Amino acid sequence: MFLPIFLFELKYRFRRPATWIYFGLFVLMAFLLVTAAGGGFPGANVSIGGNANVKLNAPHTISTIISVLSWIGVLVASALMSNSVYRDFEHRTHSLFFTTPISKWGYLGGRFWGSFVVAVVVFTGIGLGFWLATLMPWIKPEKLGPTHLSYYIWPYVVIVLPNLLFSGAVFFTMATLTRNILSTYIGSVVLLLSYIVAQSYLSDMDNEMLASALDAFGAGAIYFTTRYWTPAEKNTLLLPLSNYVLLNRLVWATVGLALLAFCFARFRFSVFSSDAKPSKRKAAILAAASEVAMPAPTQLRLPKVTQLFSNAMNWRQWWSLTKMEFRGIVRSVYFIAIVASGTIYLLVIGSQVGKMYGTTVFPVTNEVLDTLGGNFSLFILIIITYYSGELVWRERESNIAQITDALPVPNWVPFFSKLTALSMVQVVLLVVVLVCGLLVQTAKGYFHYEPLLYIKGLFGVRLIDFLLLCVLAMLVQVLVNNKYVGHFVMILYYAANIFREQLGINHHLLDYSGNPSIPYSAMNGYGHFVEGFAWFKVYWAAFALLLALASNLLWVRGTEAVPRWRWQEAGRRFRRPAWAAAGLGLLVLLVSGGFIFYNTNVLNEYRTPKALEQAQAVFEKKYRRYKDVAQPRITAVNLNTDIFPQERRVHFTGYFMLQNKTSRPLDSIHVSVPRFAKIRQLDFGPGARLVLNDSTYLYRIYQLGQPLAPGDSLRLNLDVAYQEKGFPNSGSNTEVVYNGTFFNSSYLPSLGYDEGRELSDDDVRKRNDLKPKPRMASVNDLKARQNTYISHDSDWIRFETTVSTSPDQIAIAPGYLQKEWTQNNRRYFRYKMDRPMLNFYSFLSARYAVKKDQWTDSVSGRTLPIEIYYQPGHEYNLDRMMRGVKESLSYFSRNFSPYQHRQVRILEFPQYASFAQSFANTIPFSESIGFIADVDDNDPEDIDYPFYVTSHEVAHQWWAHQVIGGDVQGSTLMSETMAQYSALMVMKHHYGAYTMQKFLKYELDRYLGAVQRNARRKCR
Repeated sequence: MFLPIFLFELKYRFRRPATWIYFGLFVLMAFLLVTAAGGGFPGANVSIGGNANVKLNAPHTISTIISVLSWIGVLVASALMSNSVYRDFEHRTHSLFFTTPISKWGYLGGRFWGSFVVAVVVFTGIGLGFWLATLMPWIKPEKLGPTHLSYYIWPYVVIVLPNLLFSGAVFFTMATLTRNILSTYIGSVVLLLSYIVAQSYLSDMDNEMLASALDAFGAGAIYFTTRYWTPAEKNTLLLPLSNYVLLNRLVWATVGLALLAFCFARFRFSVFSSDAKPSKRKAAILAAASEVAMPAPTQLRLPKVTQLFSNAMNWRQWWSLTKMEFRGIVRSVYFIAIVASGTIYLLVIGSQVGKMYGTTVFPVTNEVLDTLGGNFSLFILIIITYYSGELVWRERESNIAQITDALPVPNWVPFFSKLTALSMVQVVLLVVVLVCGLLVQTAKGYFHYEPLLYIKGLFGVRLIDFLLLCVLAMLVQVLVNNKYVGHFVMILYYAANIFREQLGINHHLLDYSGNPSIPYSAMNGYGHFVEGFAWFKVYWAAFALLLALASNLLWVRGTEAVPRWRWQEAGRRFRRPAWAAAGLGLLVLLVSGGFIFYNTNVLNEYRTPKALEQAQAVFEKKYRRYKDVAQPRITAVNLNTDIFPQERRVHFTGYFMLQNKTSRPLDSIHVSVPRFAKIRQLDFGPGARLVLNDSTYLYRIYQLGQPLAPGDSLRLNLDVAYQEKGFPNSGSNTEVVYNGTFFNSSYLPSLGYDEGRELSDDDVRKRNDLKPKPRMASVNDLKARQNTYISHDSDWIRFETTVSTSPDQIAIAPGYLQKEWTQNNRRYFRYKMDRPMLNFYSFLSARYAVKKDQWTDSVSGRTLPIEIYYQPGHEYNLDRMMRGVKESLSYFSRNFSPYQHRQVRILEFPQYASFAQSFANTIPFSESIGFIADVDDNDPEDIDYPFYVTSHEVAHQWWAHQVIGGDVQGSTLMSETMAQYSALMVMKHHYGAYTMQKFLKYELDRYLGAVQRNARRKCR
């Protein structure tokens, strides 16, 4: 009986529209992705392969795309593989099959392998779509290389088929033994989340073979096999059957076959999923019920009913149905299983909060929110997708739809009750996140709870997105009118949202539920980001109201579901209440959308990545001819820098001293203007005039009144202002903020042509008709050696500045504090550097607490003050940083030279960026990479990276901020390498060789991981 059932399954599946819809969607996804990467979409910016020299149709690229899209398609496999046996119960044909003399192997084997073959055919759509895209005339020829059929077949043999066998066995076994399709959904969720959890732990394993073997879908085995491949190897080699790949495939194919064997052993031709005897309690209840005498029939008396059709009654019906739908979800065994597995998942993930170099951070609330909320988002998206289908189809699948649809209840009552119940479920799930967050903090011995921040982060930020997605998911189910296709459409929406920016959809006015980022910092809170976030959410809430109205109008009531009839019925339902709702939604949508457009496109400049790329290309083509035009050098900087944190405004006045260090007179000066700077004055002295002012590409040329003779100097008086206005579409300024301002000298004009504004990626340059850009000048290039690695318009400068800020903040710049005073409700600080320094300086302003200490040189006996300016509450690692400074000063002074400055200052800035940076006697240090690290001195696996980062930046004081032998570039060319080496030597001296080796391993893994992430980002 195997063959007839197998063929029946094939015929049934291939006649179902859903099968070909899945196939077509896979073809479309692969086709669009390759088309975008091949230059088929003018606004798209997609690269796959991870390197400009890897061909679009290289075997490695094809294997990567087929693998990634097949992993996304696991949920499709769930729909295809789980419904085989369950379908017989759904359509009540199981009694026919179970009373037919068929074998268990014939029934189960025919069902499984028939579905498996159908799934394989569906997944071949990925390869077909890829191949069709490479044949299109709009694909650039230089992106293609030789191809062969094996490039497409081999990934299926090695990756797709084993993964389908394993995942299909999981879904088939669960649905067959439980005979409940929702259990398969739970299984797919648990499988996906377990895989994510496993990945986070496998990445830390030292045993690469074991780590790759435990990766269910083979991603680790592929990574370990191809991580060191060159572009030439990626263009020519198929994925080899390495030890990693062979072991992984064998392990998980065996697991899949074992699951099928278990299913075969446990399956019974019975109406019930289990043949176990009922418990004694149930048996007693059934026996007692059977002994109860039936009462004698009496005359039936119908109760008197008063019919009431008021609005108040409609709302009571809505609330009653909402409670019923909500209870139906949360009391479900499967929902409880979801929450339980999700809780375990969150607690496991919580143990990895903020991990860096194998070391976690203290579980401060914002880190816990980012870790748990971010990881749980995928889980919630799956819940929304599945339960939207369950709610819409519940009555129809229970065969009571004709009864409920005939009830005298307004159309909005059942729809709105289901939407409200689904929304309330999201609240419950976020409460689970909140509770798990508190449990994680408590388990780690952290008791500084911040309930208000939990409420803001979960219910003020994340919940809004989930509610908007609930509306969209309900609309999709109503429009598509097929539960499983609706699920897949939502999956496609999530996938398309990942590719959104690369496909040219960049404005958040076109991105459903989109908004500018709203990062949190302990120093600045949610800061100025709230305004843009709130306006975009109002805009999308109005749009969601229109979507909900459309869902209500198209809601299926009755047996007629023909699209033409549904649209006619929607027109009949579109009466005064619907008009009022539509009018309100449109009004709010237009008003908020207009205000957003005014902020993002009028007050702020809006450029797509493609437009920005073209602007850089035009800039280079237009002005690169001035690259070698001789210019004076900046020799001194004297500034008044006024910071207005609450207004997010900065104002510079002062002057640069310029000197002609060339052998001939200079009659003109070229100026590169910073973006968004308002130039109020650039005065080069009497007679100087502006002969070119390109406000588009920010380039100016001034003609001097009198040529500047060799060796002569002139003073450039400047007045430059920055003012943040409204909110942009994206990329909001994170440097000038309410508390924790940190910006550098790039806010000021520079002299000459700035090569830093050119396109750097060779592939991008090629598509803009530009030649490849040399990575670094030759060490023998004397012209290049005239510049430092920091700037091209100066050597070493004298520096002093007066910085003012709000009266409750401390403002800091390089140099030594000369004077501090308060005037006109402003706080002023005068800094002056006592020796020449690089033309690279920073300004910071925040409400700091200060920790002070000092270091005494054991050789010279001189004492240096050390100060750490930090956010109150971030005292965790101040002693480690102090120790890092002292150990470094001692080691470097003993092995290199005396420290050139008279003071060391570390300055915390918000975690919007994760780095530390060395300036003269000043080290800005992000709150995210050391201030909250939880280093266990008793655990040899913990890396004290606050100590290392501090040492690294102190090392830069030697290698990047002092003149050695008069050779300007010689002191800076290898500064990063020497700083790395020097800091490692300090770490080895303080902690020993083992810790240094562990750190080097993490650095290597982090570098390789960054390469892989960059490749995946380009793929997306």
